[in-house]
Amino acid sequence: MSYTSEQWRLAITRLLALTAKNELKWGPSSLYEGDAWTTVDSSFQAENNGKAYVVSRTRRRHYVDEAEFFWEGDFNLSIYQEKFDGFQHIATAPSLSSLSDLYDAAEANLAYNHNALGDLLA
Repeated sequence: MSYTSEQWRLAITRLLALTAKNELKWGPSSLYEGDAWTTVDSSFQAENNGKAYVVSRTRRRHYVDEAEFFWEGDFNLSIYQEKFDGFQHIATAPSLSSLSDLYDAAEANLAYNHNALGDLLA
């Protein structure tokens, strides 16, 4: 059995709501790693109830032929379960348009919680 796209949308909406209320605090993350075809531009992580939610902006290499390729941007949401020796990957969301909103919200949350404009607005 697996989660439906609608269940993932609801979960992402919940993460967005918790972020908007500043109940989730996002920070930089290195948990999500790309593969041979995927480069991770940046990732943000928030922890809640023994789970780490990691949203990442990625670029995937698509080959036209043996030598020529182009980059296609995407967003990824991975969920990790806390274990005694770190985190274990337990789920990855399907590619959904709302992941870009979550990424933007996590980036803004990080800036706000680190008082990025504090010196400029004083």
